[in-house]
Amino acid sequence: MNYLSSFILCTLLIFSFSSCTEEEELRTDANIDCSADFQDHPNANRFQSIVDDYAADGFVGMTVLIDHPSDGLWMGSSGFADIEDNIKMNPCHLHHVASLYKTYIATIVMQLVEENKLNLDDKLSNYLAADITDRLPNGHLISIKNLLQQRSGLPDIFEAEFITDFFNTPTKQYSIQDLLEYIYDKEPLSDVDTEFKYSDANFSLLSLVIEEIEGDFIQELKDRIFTPLELHDTYFLNDQSDVPTGLADSYWERFSDGNIENNTDVQIALATGLRGSDGIVSSVDDLKTFIQAIAKGELVSDIAAMTEFIAVPTEVQETEVNSGYGMGLMQVQISGEVWYGHFGNHIGSGAIMLYNADKDITMIALQNTGTFFSDSVKGKFFYRLLDDLEGVLF
Repeated sequence: MNYLSSFILCTLLIFSFSSCTEEEELRTDANIDCSADFQDHPNANRFQSIVDDYAADGFVGMTVLIDHPSDGLWMGSSGFADIEDNIKMNPCHLHHVASLYKTYIATIVMQLVEENKLNLDDKLSNYLAADITDRLPNGHLISIKNLLQQRSGLPDIFEAEFITDFFNTPTKQYSIQDLLEYIYDKEPLSDVDTEFKYSDANFSLLSLVIEEIEGDFIQELKDRIFTPLELHDTYFLNDQSDVPTGLADSYWERFSDGNIENNTDVQIALATGLRGSDGIVSSVDDLKTFIQAIAKGELVSDIAAMTEFIAVPTEVQETEVNSGYGMGLMQVQISGEVWYGHFGNHIGSGAIMLYNADKDITMIALQNTGTFFSDSVKGKFFYRLLDDLEGVLF
């Protein structure tokens, strides 16, 4: 566990989260009907066995989708969407997708490029006011492309100071400008366009750029992606009361003692709090539609630009299973096969959205056990699960 995770864990030992629920219970109704049945799929038993094994090995609930050009579509679930109410997980449940948000925002930015409304080499200061860019590390040097590729040198928002403030007032609704205060006037982590430094601030700023050009970035998500692709199970959590029925509850092992706790309220508060880098909930089927639309050029014609991956540092490759980063897309390699898409790593959820361009295979995995604080859970989900699924696919 890294320094930040250790710090946050110590913070969590202090705060009981009672302030999340003193006035309002944020837990949503996790009941949702689902008629999905893929028992006739040639690998149904093998895939289902894998999902069952993971649900029995530290995961509350999990859903996996595999779309193969010759074998067809398979979806399966195991475990629980809601332990307290004994609601079993099914493929129609909604999940927090965390940093998959970045791929949605990158898609809109690339659409604006194709509409000649911005240029990748434009400086951020061309679009945002000086009271923002003057206080950002590297503020007047950062380009739109630097933000998309995580090569701006900006520190991350999701660090110790924000975490402390969040758990003191977990129901606070943040604006993007509020969040940027956490990185203002700090030293850059690197010079621009020299190193990969993953930061949520990059995509918070891109969300502001979209607003400057087009208006409300949330409405742009709906108008440019959700509606055209008919994503009927994809929502943006605009505030903590804006939670759809069918969203699986969230859980974590807060004290690393083997006890699983429901942290749905905190997960929802944090998902809405990290404005500009989080907030989308979706289903495995909608995520399949989204990543396939990207792959087929239905949303952005120049997919080659988005998938021009720059190698990330060795330590990132070894710990994050991320071999390269393009424009809002990760490159992932486990056992020789190359995928692109994104991971979502959160305190009460985990998300995988991947596409294999060589073999036209889509892989989606969503689960409701926090990955952020547990290297064990993170490793099982973002590495071992992919390796096991590849063992069936290839």
